[in-house]
Amino acid sequence: MIDGLYESHLAVLYVAAFILVAVAAEFGSWIGRRPVGVGRAGVDVGTIAGAALGLLALLLAFSFSLALSRYEARRSVVLEEANAIGSTANFALMLPEAARGHVLGLLRDYVAVRIGLGVPFDPAKLERDVARSVELQERLWQQAVAATAANPQSLPIYRFVGSLNEVNNIHERRLTALRYRVPGGVMWLLLGVAMVAMGFTGYQSGLAGVRRPGATLIMSAMVAVVMLFVVDLDRPARGLIQVPVQALVDAQQSMPR
Repeated sequence: MIDGLYESHLAVLYVAAFILVAVAAEFGSWIGRRPVGVGRAGVDVGTIAGAALGLLALLLAFSFSLALSRYEARRSVVLEEANAIGSTANFALMLPEAARGHVLGLLRDYVAVRIGLGVPFDPAKLERDVARSVELQERLWQQAVAATAANPQSLPIYRFVGSLNEVNNIHERRLTALRYRVPGGVMWLLLGVAMVAMGFTGYQSGLAGVRRPGATLIMSAMVAVVMLFVVDLDRPARGLIQVPVQALVDAQQSMPR
C-alpha cells in the first residue's frame, strides 16, 4: 500500500496529487472565511503558513536530490557494465581458438539481455532477465574454468577471468540500483506536508477575506509536478524518464565477431 504509488500510472498520480493539494487549500480558505474573528490570529497563521511552506520546500528539495542521485547511480552503473562487457569481449579474443567463439557468443547473448533488463516494466520479466543473466554468467565461468585448467599460467586468461568477475559484480550493483528507491513512506509524508502547507495558506487567505483561486491552482499544480517528477525519476523502467542504455547498445555493436 505504501509503495503502491510507484506502480500507478503517472497521469493518475498527478491528478490525485493535484486534487488533494488544491482541495486542502480550498478547505483551509473556507475555514478561514468562517466568522470566528479576524485580527492578531492572521499574523500567527501567516507565520505558521510560512513555516509549513518552508518545510514543504525542504522536503521537496531533499526528495528530489535523493531521487536524482539514485537516477545518476543507475545511469553510471550502466556505463560501467558496458565498459566491463566490452573489456571482457576484448580479452576473450586472447583465449584459445576453441573457446573464443563460444565465449563471444555468450557475451553477445548476455549484453542483449542486459539492454532490455526489466524493460518494459514487468516484475515477471525482470525476474526472467535476472535468471537468464545468471545462467549466462554460469556458462561463461564454465568456459573460464576450462581455459584456466588447460593453461593455468596464461596471463591473457588471467585477465579475462578478472574482467569476467567485474561483469558479475556489476550485475549485482545494477540490480540493487534498480530495486531500491526513495521509500514510499517519504512520498506520502511529502504529500501530507503539502496538503497541510497549502491548507494553512488557504486559511490565511480566508482570514484576510481574499480569494485567489487562480494562484491556488497554479501553486497546487507546481507542487504536484515536482512530486510527480520525484516519483518518475525513481521508476527507471517506466514513465517519462528512463535510464538510457545506449552505452550497452554501443558495446553490443562493437563486440568482436
